[in-house]
Amino acid sequence: LVGSEMCKETGMDSQDVCVLLNISPRTLQTLRDSGRLAYSQINHKTYYLPEDVGRMLPIVERRKTKDK
Repeated sequence: LVGSEMCKETGMDSQDVCVLLNISPRTLQTLRDSGRLAYSQINHKTYYLPEDVGRMLPIVERRKTKDK
């Protein structure tokens, strides 16, 4: 697979990531803007690698328990 095909095949889109991490689209944008979550854009659609999203799980969980 090449470039865009690979991302479409193995990448997660923003909606997938928001559901998995239980975060809002705005929080996801903040993670992108701060450089904490890598992403690729193809035809104006944003994709994330599952391993990068997986690394965010403990961080997001810690923040949610800390905010309570």
